[in-house]
Amino acid sequence: MNELIEDACSANRIKDSWAEPEIERQADAVTADQAPTHVLDGLNLAYWAGLPPNLRVPLGLTAALLARGDRPFAVFDASARHQLPPDEQPCYAALLQSPLATEVPSGDSADGHLLKLAVDAGASVISRDRFREFRRKYRSVTRNPDRKLDGTVRDDQIFVPGADLVADLPTSADLALLVEGFGLGSVTTGVI
Repeated sequence: MNELIEDACSANRIKDSWAEPEIERQADAVTADQAPTHVLDGLNLAYWAGLPPNLRVPLGLTAALLARGDRPFAVFDASARHQLPPDEQPCYAALLQSPLATEVPSGDSADGHLLKLAVDAGASVISRDRFREFRRKYRSVTRNPDRKLDGTVRDDQIFVPGADLVADLPTSADLALLVEGFGLGSVTTGVI
């Protein structure tokens, strides 16, 4: 896991990344070489490893994609801060301060934001969501198996077959190391 963290962080200077903090400006502010290659449905991914939701899958997937030179960007629902465990709140707060993720405003649908970003950037979406409400509007993503990618967690590994990706699932103790490794500063958690 430490090797994955080092690879992800040394290969990508996160502070110089493409993303703007406000989601409304993201699609307008990116150029083709800066746009995300994968838009991650953050809260959906947080449930892939079971209940309660946690950051192990979103951060593990982000690290694996960065390590291979991809440009992931996670979009979280506003309710994520209330659904994630208390000991992961410092990691989540640090992640939201980074160019790797955003949280949509309360009352907005993360699905609409992430699908629009994926369409505008020509990126794939990694999620198990079926996006029923947005199927027609964003059919170039929702009905395209090369752009709407799902996956699973099995035997402490994250599998996303459509992205040709198998990654180690980080332990809860590794979360702070991942966030720190992304260049986001020191994070203190309740995880020992």
